[in-house]
Amino acid sequence: MKKAFLLLGISLAFIACDKDDDNVDVLVGTWYPESIIINGESKPYEGNANCGRDYLILSKFHSFEIVDYSNNENAAKTTPVPPCPSQKYYGSYSVVNNELKFYGSNFFQGGTIIEKTNSHLQLKRVLDINGDGKNDEVIELFYKIVKE
Repeated sequence: MKKAFLLLGISLAFIACDKDDDNVDVLVGTWYPESIIINGESKPYEGNANCGRDYLILSKFHSFEIVDYSNNENAAKTTPVPPCPSQKYYGSYSVVNNELKFYGSNFFQGGTIIEKTNSHLQLKRVLDINGDGKNDEVIELFYKIVKE
């Protein structure tokens, strides 16, 4: 009888793992900023440096890493291009009522998820981005390279 329960337990563990693999959230992966829409006006993302591309990694364990590159003044003068200086931010994230929230870093606060697919993510925030005392609608668009 103990062997039957043991076999049943092992079988259920394998089945549970398979179901978890099928339900991996589309948020998991490396996201690259693409553009930003401020009060309806679209602008390309300008934060990428001359020698690196900013990104956001969301893990299936609800942790994140943000890498923000700075321009390297020596990049245009040398071959090969030296590594970019960058700042890294770490923490955890959660999704509650379609709100993506980040904890542990003030660099990026997340926002309301407008669109979430395998390759595109749109987050909306309302804040005073230009310092005029009025709240602005800010939509940030990210893309993820999906391997087939």
